[in-house]
Amino acid sequence: MKRITIIGGGASGTLLAVNLIKNAGSSPIEVNLIESRSRVGKGVAFGTNYDTHLLNVPAAKMGGFHDDIEHFHRWLGENNYLYEANSFVPRRIFGKYLGDLLKRSQNGSAPPNARLNILDDGAIDISRNGDLRVSLRSGKEIHADQVVLAFGNFLPPHPSVEGRSFIRSELYFQDPWTSKMYEMIKPQHSVFIVGTGLSMVDVVMHFHQTGHSGKVSAISTRGLLPAVHDLGFTYPPFHDELRPMRKITQILKAVRRHIAEAHRSGSNWRAVIDSLRPITHDIWINLPLSEKKYFKQHLSRYWNVARHRMPAEAAAIIYDMRSWNQLEILKGRLRRIEHDGHKFEITYTTNGVEHSGRADVLVNCIGSESNFSKLDSPLVQNLMERGLVKTDDLSMGLDATSGGEIIASDGNPSGVIFTLGTALKGILWESTAIPEIRLQAHKLSLKLLAA
Repeated sequence: MKRITIIGGGASGTLLAVNLIKNAGSSPIEVNLIESRSRVGKGVAFGTNYDTHLLNVPAAKMGGFHDDIEHFHRWLGENNYLYEANSFVPRRIFGKYLGDLLKRSQNGSAPPNARLNILDDGAIDISRNGDLRVSLRSGKEIHADQVVLAFGNFLPPHPSVEGRSFIRSELYFQDPWTSKMYEMIKPQHSVFIVGTGLSMVDVVMHFHQTGHSGKVSAISTRGLLPAVHDLGFTYPPFHDELRPMRKITQILKAVRRHIAEAHRSGSNWRAVIDSLRPITHDIWINLPLSEKKYFKQHLSRYWNVARHRMPAEAAAIIYDMRSWNQLEILKGRLRRIEHDGHKFEITYTTNGVEHSGRADVLVNCIGSESNFSKLDSPLVQNLMERGLVKTDDLSMGLDATSGGEIIASDGNPSGVIFTLGTALKGILWESTAIPEIRLQAHKLSLKLLAA
């Protein structure tokens, strides 16, 4: 019997486990999924309990299987959730969907030769001594033929500023997804948010729903908000034009030309960006490292704004709160954060001019730490010390092949350790959303079963 251990039971680990059981056929297989019981099928992204935290992809495109993207929307109807195909559903419901997929794979749809075990534990090390051995926090060991690192999202890094006293304050929240934050923040508190992306939108949406009256300020280097979804437009792909290109400026020029054509033809820029999705991986993989670094430094923020959009209902609330002067979006670079025992003292510069402000609460919405060499994770640290993994050339995840096979510190493919999802961002660039993860889960399941 083949033994496959998946470390991490968020969306990527769940979808891989489900695909392994689905595709097992006549192969005898045992899948061990390691995750704390409270997080199974949810992870960080879908572990929220708040209906204000919405998916940023319409329901009809969020199916868990690459060959059945409407599966989630059908599941909604079967479980008496009345949402349209283009609805942006609360993320907690998608977490329930993933949990249901796991439950069915355990109890209902699994073939007799396939077994899925969910271990309420945490992995702290992997050793290679003949077979693979995964050491667990509880002291147990799991033997495996193959191991998959399905890490998901980590806590954001602390803001890189002068002063560290703010880290010790109980009103500094490094984790913007913790329910503890909403329990501790009082309605009248002034809040300063570091980051203006989708995590910030989540936080502000919750404040709006609960009637928060204090001033909310959010800052990022460019002061850019996620773009707003505008559904119903299409644009013909121009993949053959882009595939030979090896310069970011050349690709950008072509995309801008097609955006102009889209507007002339009655479509819009969003449809052009969406048309790139099937070949984003191909474009990224074929770029020279210098071009990837250029894109990361100069253009990645703009790509994220255009690619990772917010629902129109969220945008309307953001607009209203800004018009009421309850929400302030700032453009600038943070220089210093101090906590005097009562308030946070924040200093930032905009176009060389220094500004300062005070707030009762500080929330970190920078985004998941992607440099694995900086992670405070016993498992990651042990794997790096053993040379079983290393960071990619951009320090955006783990070094691996495009198919998810880990490349060890000696530069050779592991053969037995794999990954998917966020850990592949440096290799594939687009590797954090369900449409990409479900395809990776399908392909990796077939690869593991065939090995």
